[in-house]
Amino acid sequence: MWRVLLAVAGLGLFATRAVSAPGTPEACAVAERFANPALLATMRRGVNLPGWDNDDAARRPTVQQLEALRDRGFTHVRLLLDGARLEGPRRAAYLDQMYEQAILLFSLDYTVSLDLHAGDILNRQASPEAYLTELWQQIAKRVRFLDPAKLAVELLNEPQADQATWWPLAGRLVAEIRTILPSHSIVVGPAGPQRHEELAGLQPFPDPNVIYAVHYYDPFVFTHQGADWGGPDDPLRFLGGLPFPAQASDQAITARLAELEATGQIRAADAVKLSLDKPWDDAMISSAFDVMAGWSGRWQRPVIVNEFGVLSWRAPRQSRLDWLADVRRNAEERCIGWTHWDFQDGFGLMDPDTGMPDEGVMDALIPKK
Repeated sequence: MWRVLLAVAGLGLFATRAVSAPGTPEACAVAERFANPALLATMRRGVNLPGWDNDDAARRPTVQQLEALRDRGFTHVRLLLDGARLEGPRRAAYLDQMYEQAILLFSLDYTVSLDLHAGDILNRQASPEAYLTELWQQIAKRVRFLDPAKLAVELLNEPQADQATWWPLAGRLVAEIRTILPSHSIVVGPAGPQRHEELAGLQPFPDPNVIYAVHYYDPFVFTHQGADWGGPDDPLRFLGGLPFPAQASDQAITARLAELEATGQIRAADAVKLSLDKPWDDAMISSAFDVMAGWSGRWQRPVIVNEFGVLSWRAPRQSRLDWLADVRRNAEERCIGWTHWDFQDGFGLMDPDTGMPDEGVMDALIPKK
């Protein structure tokens, strides 16, 4: 079966269902003039897929789950490539695994962006540019016969470098990859957490077939409340019950601040106060998306938000849903594609009880007509 799928994928013959086009004609003008409009159209509604390569097969996304999301209107999967598994002798086997996963997603009528998730690779390698160049040469050669309307490649997730180092390096990587993938779209984001403010200060590359990606998690103390991976003193782990929308004078906020201060979590309380120097509301989100749309219009280059989401552990459920709906709407109003973070982990859009799509999250992201 896989041999048949591989052959069909190489010819780009999978049928693709029609993709609706949110946003006004004016807002979508940049997207319509893009070098690869068919692919970009599918990137308007997507999901990140960490865990597809989990050593425990029982924890990987299932075909049933992916089919359910496709039926609800999701059209794009951002497939995370584990940088650690691409090091040393494991690389060849992992690239085979990547290829087969991409073919499976094509068969389910998704398009795919291959995203290199490699942590601090720019700081760990003695010659980071040489390493990334050689790595991308191998990845590009493996996928060069796949349909450019169905596959994009993303240079590096949240590059851990200063902008002055990363942006020229990224430009050289784009040029190198282009010699192997003449027609595939390349996804690039600014250094660090890929914020919209950083993108606003950059010039696009001459290559017309590049998509520019930002991540959106504002306000961070809301979207990451309860995060426990930052160390025992990280203020985020002590936060919970923070609502959206909110302003500093809201009773829910003042009560939570009082609790934090009473328990000695002064740094956590101060983080919330600092974040609430401006209200958490639709105007805040709209302002950020205006920056993205303004840059896109100025340079005539497409922008996507290929990560956004709210950690579900301690955020009030309705606040989480309201935030997701506001971000999704602001993106669609400006014809900016979105890819939800993540699939079924802490930020996931799967119901942990049923293992299938969470109906509340589905309605926030793709409301039923």
